[in-house]
Amino acid sequence: MKAIETNGKIDKNGNLILEHPLEINTPTNVRIIILVPEDSETQEIETNQTNEVNFEKAMNAYQKISEKYKNALRELAK
Repeated sequence: MKAIETNGKIDKNGNLILEHPLEINTPTNVRIIILVPEDSETQEIETNQTNEVNFEKAMNAYQKISEKYKNALRELAK
């Protein structure tokens, strides 16, 4: 047997929806193992996604502020 790892979601009807089509050339039966995150893992994933968004916002704010300070220092150095 060949193993293929991919991600997907279970919809409200219980159907498995894959992120991308599988590159299998012929129709065939498959065996599927589904790993479902436990509540703590789901919460950790959501927290990490939120942290990534907050990090991007903080970095954008930092870049704007640091550019203003850099320009102010250049003006003072003249």
